[in-house]
Amino acid sequence: MPVSKVAIVTGANKGLGYALVKELCENFNGTVYLTSRDEERGRCACESLNQLNLHPVYYQLDIVNYQNISKFCSFIKNKDQRVDILINNAGILFLKDAKEPRDFQAEQTILVNFTALVTFTEAMLPYIVNGGKIVNISSSSGHLSRIPSEKLRKQISSPNLTLNKLKELMNDYVEAVKQGKDIEEGWGDSPYVVSKVGVNAYTFMLQRRLADRKIAVNCVHPGYVISDMTRGSGSVTPEQAAKVVAKLALEPERGGLYVWHNGDIVPWDGPDPRAYIDGKKLA
Repeated sequence: MPVSKVAIVTGANKGLGYALVKELCENFNGTVYLTSRDEERGRCACESLNQLNLHPVYYQLDIVNYQNISKFCSFIKNKDQRVDILINNAGILFLKDAKEPRDFQAEQTILVNFTALVTFTEAMLPYIVNGGKIVNISSSSGHLSRIPSEKLRKQISSPNLTLNKLKELMNDYVEAVKQGKDIEEGWGDSPYVVSKVGVNAYTFMLQRRLADRKIAVNCVHPGYVISDMTRGSGSVTPEQAAKVVAKLALEPERGGLYVWHNGDIVPWDGPDPRAYIDGKKLA
């Protein structure tokens, strides 16, 4: 029999991930794994929490590296642990003034934010307990309305969409960028948007797949979180954002939800919530 409950947070050496580990250490009765690609920064983050009398366990984890993922899965299996909570927080964002070529930005953004997240989650599924929770950190950019093409929106939101087809669509997007046809084909001009729309589509697909195991799979827009990724810009502190995310991880109403930063459940395929919740004028 499994000997202890486990919560895992990816990309957790700073920002929202770090705040989430802190929140879970305070409110989850089990082992909390703080994982990060950079080992030195991850261990420093753990030490900072230790000084607060909180005791996460560190594990070096690069979700882009499949061998690293396999090693982590073996580690969890060999310790006979069960995973109650998985929070997929690791991600990247190229800001508008980024100097990297657009095809590189698209390829890397889809790789880290979508493909690696999916690969890691699929590898972890055998170790997640029935009745467990998976939370995917998304964004307002993940709302389906952010994809201009109605045809693409219908494909992405189809209840019959398979994981292979979703991966194919994400690959199609990267190829469209390489050929300079992403705008023409209706993807829009943001790799981040496409990656987070892909994450949300995967969230709802996975919820359908895992319904018989009663695993709640949800995605959340935590707000414009102040972080290194945004160069210090933002309107929500990591600590504030972590409260909403942790509640969704610890006590979700149900699975298959897209939750806004204020806790509202919004329809993924409805009107853009930025207008009616945040009061923003949309172009």
